[in-house]
Amino acid sequence: MIFEEFEPKSEVIKKHIISYYIIKSDDNKKKEFIYYPHFIDTLNIFSNSSLDINDQIFKVRPQNKIHSVILSAGRTKFRKAVIYNNYDIVGMHFKTLSIHHFFDVDKFTPHNNDVFEINEETELKNIYQINHFNDRIDALEQHLLSLYKEKPLDEMVQIVKIVHESLGNIKMNDLEQKTNLSRRTILRKFRKYLFCSFEEYKNIVRFRMAIDNFKKGEKKASNLIGDISYYDQSNFIHQFKSITGESPNKLLNQIRNNPESFHYFWKFLDQ
Repeated sequence: MIFEEFEPKSEVIKKHIISYYIIKSDDNKKKEFIYYPHFIDTLNIFSNSSLDINDQIFKVRPQNKIHSVILSAGRTKFRKAVIYNNYDIVGMHFKTLSIHHFFDVDKFTPHNNDVFEINEETELKNIYQINHFNDRIDALEQHLLSLYKEKPLDEMVQIVKIVHESLGNIKMNDLEQKTNLSRRTILRKFRKYLFCSFEEYKNIVRFRMAIDNFKKGEKKASNLIGDISYYDQSNFIHQFKSITGESPNKLLNQIRNNPESFHYFWKFLDQ
């Protein structure tokens, strides 16, 4: 399997996209991994592949002349991804809210709550025809620049900032006061722009903070509780397992042994 990551070159794109990556294999081996919720959005281009997506699993199988562009917001819980045989995937990580500067999400076809398909992006679907990886990424970035439009997202930017600064612990009443927006408006905006509920987003912020703090040096899951607005150890374990399907100690120790997971929030499974 080839896995390569690329940094954006354009200063405009750098404000909105963390990285591009290419995953490619011709070895006819199945690859499995688990990916966990994040406030980052991932856009993947699957070439010559058919997709089977539901709440638990994301399957990718070889199929000639079938190309798909999929947005995985991945807000609520983990999914297992299974990629069969040969595959050629180009992806990019968008910062929170940034996807809306490039695409009209209202025109996406939903597979479920947080996975969408972009049907009309022929240029993205044809990116696989460029053989050299650097040329692919250059063509991808140029196309994204042609799509870019400033969108009036100031209210949502403010909301997201407040939620993160509160460590995912702000209550709706306080958020209403800080933003001068009604509960109904805030809840609608979360669904429209973040593809999840207010409470789900707060849970993801706390979950990601737990992983980040663990990475920075905390050696025990129990040491993370006080810093991340969990009520107690029982609440921490319950919230963590609802998102990942595993206990904090088990998952965090697995992540320690797989440094890539810190950045890509994936856990590769043994073959």
